[in-house]
Amino acid sequence: MVKIILKSVFAFAISILFFTACNDTTNESEAIKIGIIVPLTGELGSYGKNIEDGAKLAVEVLKKDSIDVDLILADSKGQTKEGISLLQKMINIDRCKYFIGDISSTVTLAMLPVIESNKVFLFSPGAATPKLTNSSKYFARNWPSNIEEANSAAEYTFNKMKHKNVCIVYVNNDWGIGLQENFEKKFISLGGKILSSEIYQYENKDFKTILLKLNSKKPECIYLAGNQKEMGIFMKQFGEAKLNIPIISNTTFLEDDCLKVAGVFAEGVIIPTPAYKANDSTSQSILTFYNAFKLKYGKEPSLVDANGYDGIMLIVKGIKEKG
Repeated sequence: MVKIILKSVFAFAISILFFTACNDTTNESEAIKIGIIVPLTGELGSYGKNIEDGAKLAVEVLKKDSIDVDLILADSKGQTKEGISLLQKMINIDRCKYFIGDISSTVTLAMLPVIESNKVFLFSPGAATPKLTNSSKYFARNWPSNIEEANSAAEYTFNKMKHKNVCIVYVNNDWGIGLQENFEKKFISLGGKILSSEIYQYENKDFKTILLKLNSKKPECIYLAGNQKEMGIFMKQFGEAKLNIPIISNTTFLEDDCLKVAGVFAEGVIIPTPAYKANDSTSQSILTFYNAFKLKYGKEPSLVDANGYDGIMLIVKGIKEKG
């Protein structure tokens, strides 16, 4: 089975001070309009669907407290041009002031100049690039910078797995590059050696050339930093090539889009992930979410489902407390 390493160091926090900057004049009796711009199709589509499920549940829960929220949902396809176009449309035509998006770090970064110039608020439930840290008073997220995830992976590889010579395979976007850069920096600082860093393009489906390079380098371990479908294909081709090298990856590996494609070749991969207990009995708010989600969707909520739910709840909390 995939081995999951829970890291409590991933603390989710958000300040509601930025809502003051938005200078909202929403009438208490009006519905709060929130635009959701996430990938619903393509490589990151499964993440976007989870965000949608969590957000829609939050709207139902809020309605029981007589708080009306209107969601405007759109598919960014994980593409920068599409994400910006949808954001501008929702600002100028739908008159929306609050947004959830994107999952993609690259798309989210591209949205920042638009939210800055229009003084609207953007909340990301998944973008992890360190470039977003303290990037704008109109932006926040409830997913940690991938510095934390990459550092945790590097420390576990060096200290627990006792591997000193590693290869990195990563996707050519802000998500993959952030993981690669921070893993490499941390691993070298611990005394490890990076034998090679192999980059591939977003939505790549052929890893045979990279696998040949990895086999020639003879690493003790591989750090895999990609998106879900890509990594599923990588693992399938890795297994078919009969390579026997330990792999440590990232949270995205746990998505069904990865695991279903990888099949038996996902066995043994190690994943550092934020500590998450969906049915934590010590928290009434968590139990409310958990029970409502299971009732509505008939399944256990994932961490991404929870992030979508929390995104709506935090925006509404900020509006209600700060005006």
